[in-house]
Parts: sequence; structure tokens; C-alpha cells
Amino acid sequence: MISGRVRASRALVVCAAAASAAILAAQLLVKPIVGLANNGDFERVMSYAGLRYTSDRYEDKYFTHVVSKFAYAPVWDRSGYLTSETLLARCAREASRPFSKDGLFDLRWLGALHAALVVAGIALLVAAAGALTVPAQATAAALLVFFFTDVGYAAPLNSFYSQAASVAFLLPAAGLAALGLRRGRLDGGLLAAFVAAAAGLVASKPQESLHGPLLALLALRLAPPDRAGRLRGALAAAALCAVAVLVYRAIPARSFREVALYRSVFEEMLRDSPDPAGDLAALGADPSLAVYAGRSAYAPDAPLSDPAFRGAFFDRVGYRGLLRFYLARPGRFAARLARAAPGAVRLRPGALGNFERDAPGYAPNRTTNRFGLWSRIRRGLAPVAAPWLVLLLGGNAIAAAAGWARASARGRQVREAMLVLVAMAAVELAVCVLADSLESVHRHLFTFHALCDLLLAADAAWLVQLATRSRSPAGAAA
Repeated sequence: MISGRVRASRALVVCAAAASAAILAAQLLVKPIVGLANNGDFERVMSYAGLRYTSDRYEDKYFTHVVSKFAYAPVWDRSGYLTSETLLARCAREASRPFSKDGLFDLRWLGALHAALVVAGIALLVAAAGALTVPAQATAAALLVFFFTDVGYAAPLNSFYSQAASVAFLLPAAGLAALGLRRGRLDGGLLAAFVAAAAGLVASKPQESLHGPLLALLALRLAPPDRAGRLRGALAAAALCAVAVLVYRAIPARSFREVALYRSVFEEMLRDSPDPAGDLAALGADPSLAVYAGRSAYAPDAPLSDPAFRGAFFDRVGYRGLLRFYLARPGRFAARLARAAPGAVRLRPGALGNFERDAPGYAPNRTTNRFGLWSRIRRGLAPVAAPWLVLLLGGNAIAAAAGWARASARGRQVREAMLVLVAMAAVELAVCVLADSLESVHRHLFTFHALCDLLLAADAAWLVQLATRSRSPAGAAA
């Protein structure tokens, strides 16, 4: 019975990997390919990766369509924006060059690399579920493939958006941690691989740097209990925290932090405030700046470069002050979260094109519905987004914490890992909601979506496990 279960488990791993690879390849590699048009962020990665557009015309580069061919070039700009996506783009560049017949870089090389990491993550997660009953493992496998091959996740893989690296590293990191949970420890090559994948996630986007300490705690908790294991776990945790600090400190203040802070305060907090001047005073800023309430950071008359404005606002206000403001006013923060909730279940961005110009039936900003069922289901959750998110995150946190005291040592590890996953999702949501205007918050929640979908897959597998364990001899033996 056990050997049959092992065979079934291996078959599920192979089937999940093959199915996810086939579905992603059909979208990313087979013409007409699916991707995600550039909203202006690609150059941050391309400049360091050594790739350029073949045209300088605005209409040939942005928003309406996907560009799949790029010129090889030396590093041509140093924006200061550091992301692990640059490493992936550079690897794809170097791998592709010997095979380029036209002397141009084909975006599908990068899409294939992103997809390979996603498939590896899915396979690891399904393998880690091998300790469950076969129906529970099959449920996890089916949902993981269904979720992460949806076009909402697939399209950004054919792009230079740093969010592609976030999910491409998150899934292997989650899979390796899950394998560690199944084995009761992360040691040797598994620990090193986990640190590498987790570091890739932490370094993918500025907001992901905040996950460094949480992932460090997971590495410590899953390290072997002997002295050498604890030392390796401590070194792994220190490495992840160091990467987080380096990434955060490398964020260019003027081009990223300050624009985001301005948008969070003037485009969001003050726009509907009953007392804009009073709110600015509470933040420690000059109340006279209330005249800018609702003004876009990208408007021609935006004050971001005005020395007087900078002294009256940026020299006095930071994200710590913004956090203190909302902690003292929990009702205001709850209202802001409620307004953000519909965007927090929206997997796909707005009007960014998915197709190349030579695709059959091309139209500017055209998007695809193929392989988009999960995206559409998610979009349908918008009217109940707030209670759904509370149920998903709060329910998982309560369930994991409530069962911790009476669980076995391995059961406690599983519950602690679930709490880390919930904490990462909560941090992701809070940071995205606070660090930008709500009009564009959904663009920064890609990792949040993936974390929520990992929780959903785990919850479904757990429910099926409860329903089948008592009736399954194999489950009883486990």
C-alpha cells in the first residue's frame, strides 16, 4: 500500500510539472506569444542587463503591445535600482546570444527562465505534499497548476518587470521550505537552495526586502537541532537579513521612496480628508502644503523638486511617521484597507497589452482571456473582497495559532510556517496600501496574490486530508 502511494506521489509530481510546463510554454513560447507591455519600468532592468530597444520612438515601446526583440548592448545606465530580475535577465541574455540568428535578444529566453523556476516551485510543493493522502496531494497539485499557470501570472513572465522575479523565486523558496517541513529540517543543499531562492525573492523588489527577517526566522526554525545545524541556520538567517538591508538601503530615495510617499499622503490620505491641514500637522509637516492635496506626483506643476516643498515635507515626514499616524487612527487605516480591498483581489493589471503588433487580430492594449479563468474568478470577488481577505488571512492565522500548543514538534513547524506565510501576506498588503495611491496599488500586489493562492492551495489540501485520512489505510499509516 505504501509503495503504491509512493508511486502515485511521484506520478503527481511529474504530471504537475509537465502540465504547468506545457501550459506556460503554450502562452509564453508559442506564437502568438503572451506577455505584458512596458509601462516605463523595463529600462531599470534592461540598462543593467545590457539590452536596449531597437527603436527610440515612444509608440514602439510602451503600453499598447509586447516587444519581443531587443538589441544587445553594454550597460548603458545606472539608475541605482537593484533587483534580482536583473540577474535573471542577464542570465537569459548570455544564454541566448550564441543562438541568436538575427543578432537580437528574444524575450522568450527570459520567459522560459521565469517559467522554469515557476515549474520547479510547483514540482517542489507537490513533492512536499507527498506525506498527505493521495487525494489531498492531488488537490494541491491541481490547484497549484490551475493558479500559477493562469495568464495573470504567466503574462508578466514574458517581461522585464521585477515582479516576475518575485514569483519565480517565491515558489521555489516555498517548495524548499515545504520539503524541509516534510523532512523535519532543512539541511545541506536544501538549506543552501532555500537561502538562494529566498534571497532572490527578498532582492526582487524594494517592498520584498521586508520579508527578509520573516524568511530568516523560517530558516532558523527549520535548521537541524544539532550544534552544527543551528550554526548553519544562524548563518542562513544572517545572510537573508543582510540581503534585505542591502536591498532596502540601495533604493534610490528621490526616484522611488519620495514619489511613493508623496502619492501616499497627497494623492490618497489628503484627497478625501476632512482636515488636510490638520493631518499634515499631525505628520509633522507644514499645514500650508494642504494646497497640494489630490495633485498627482506626475502633474506638470507637481512640487516634488521644489526646494521649499522638500524642506517642508520630505525633511520632516517619513514612512515611520506615516505608520504612527495610522496606528493612532486605526479607523482611518481600516477604511483605507477597505478601499484597497477590491484591487487586492485583482490579479491582472489594467490596460497593458498582451500581444505583439504582428499577432493575428492585434489591437492596441488588447488583452487575452485564454487561460484566464482564475483571474476572472478573482475579479468576481471584488464586491466581497474585504471579508474574503479577512477570512483567508485571519482564519489561517487563528487556525495555525489555535492548534500550536497541542501539535507535535513537526506539526508546530507546519503551523509556524503557515503563520510566516500569513505574516508575509499581511506585510505585503499593508506596505502596498500605505506606500502608494490606491489607484495603482493593484500593480504592486503580485507577490501578495501569490501568497494568498499558496494559502488557498494549502487550505484545500488540508481539508481534503481531514476528509480522507481516517478512511485511508495509507493515510493512517502515515
